[in-house]
Amino acid sequence: MKKILCVAILLMTFCMPVACLKTHTELKAQYSEDVNPMYKYFDKLNITSMEYEMVYPVEYMGKIEIGSMGPVDPRYQGVVFISEEEGKRLLEDYEWKKENTDLPDLGGVSGSVDWSSDWYGSPAFVKDVLKNSHDGNVRFNGKDTIIFSFGTT
Repeated sequence: MKKILCVAILLMTFCMPVACLKTHTELKAQYSEDVNPMYKYFDKLNITSMEYEMVYPVEYMGKIEIGSMGPVDPRYQGVVFISEEEGKRLLEDYEWKKENTDLPDLGGVSGSVDWSSDWYGSPAFVKDVLKNSHDGNVRFNGKDTIIFSFGTT
């Protein structure tokens, strides 16, 4: 009985401080206007400007950053601005349907977008843009603005 009691006390002594440390995942966003990393997705567009955030999780244990556990795929969220001529080309090249579902979360980039527009989706355009990426949300205002949020493989 003494052995069991001693083992229980030892376990509580060593395990309790570890159990009290709170582990959580925090998202960090890195803002960019550099078109080059995103050009592999939007390579068929004549882009006038772009801004986006790369969002990735960071693990914390207590106050000590321990980095990510395993591979971490970033999410990209942002806006692509194109000329009105490029917008007309997209309207001709793809079939678009008005979308009434939730728009993508653009994080800190959302201030650049005129949200009063109607937003359209095209499965063919999304397939061309995202290529091998996972879950994504890409919308077009029918004129000069494309908003997006997607994860990579």
